[in-house]
Amino acid sequence: MLTKIHALPVCIFVLIPFSFLLTYCIAVSLNHVEVGFPYISDTGTYVPESCIFSQAINLVSFLLAIFMYVQYKHVEQHYRDHLSSEFTIVLKLNRWAVLIGWLGCFGVNITANFQETSVIIVHMSGALIAFGCAALYSWMQTVISHYVCPLLNSVLIARLRVFFSLVQTAAFATSLVAGIISHRDFHGKDPTKWHEKDGGFTAHVISTGAEWLLVLAFDCFILTYAREMQNISISSPKIHFITDELTFQSTEFYHSEDRINITTSQNSLRTVHSLPNSSYPEYGKENVLTTQAIVH
Repeated sequence: MLTKIHALPVCIFVLIPFSFLLTYCIAVSLNHVEVGFPYISDTGTYVPESCIFSQAINLVSFLLAIFMYVQYKHVEQHYRDHLSSEFTIVLKLNRWAVLIGWLGCFGVNITANFQETSVIIVHMSGALIAFGCAALYSWMQTVISHYVCPLLNSVLIARLRVFFSLVQTAAFATSLVAGIISHRDFHGKDPTKWHEKDGGFTAHVISTGAEWLLVLAFDCFILTYAREMQNISISSPKIHFITDELTFQSTEFYHSEDRINITTSQNSLRTVHSLPNSSYPEYGKENVLTTQAIVH
């Protein structure tokens, strides 16, 4: 049984800025980007920082997908235990939220693994999916937070999530609009090294600054779940064997300290001398088992 689930949002909160700052420092030291306000993806465009960037962001997206699933099951269990059938909106929002969140994780993977200097259209599409889904996921979870308040989270946490969602939405819109304007006015040679003389520099700084702010707001949003996840645990899945026409000989039967649940099929029992003097006399001379895996 896993009990320290709150470590998951904390790890994500630490890993996201650490990954970006690490690749930023490497890119600046190798003169691959300018010191002042590059896009996050600019810091992971060239080798060797691109390798670190891709690997780190893949790990982040994987942890985010796990976090979103845990949060989905958390809300679902809370609905079953405490909310009436009148609150079906919670279940619907919860299902849509995890799907939107996983789509955003897919967008993060695309952004990390398709550099802008190689396939700009794919890279930008992944970035739009990632940032857009992040803001939408935050709003959906914020609405859910108000429905489950105060049993799962406090009013203060719910209001904090409203604030971080507002920041993400404003930053996403600002970064998108300013980015379009800056690239329209850009007449330089290398967009990863944007100078004032290249045109559109002010809009570029606004766009990149908004992008960093968006990621910071989403990072803080994830951290707000650390406290409430201290009160949950995850059990390992239970496996029940129900496979038809499967026969265990006495020499092949595995004994363990764990409790063994055996289900017999009445229409598939046959008589052979396979388990003499066994501890399961009620099943005759042969056990025919079936398997079914049930994962919670």
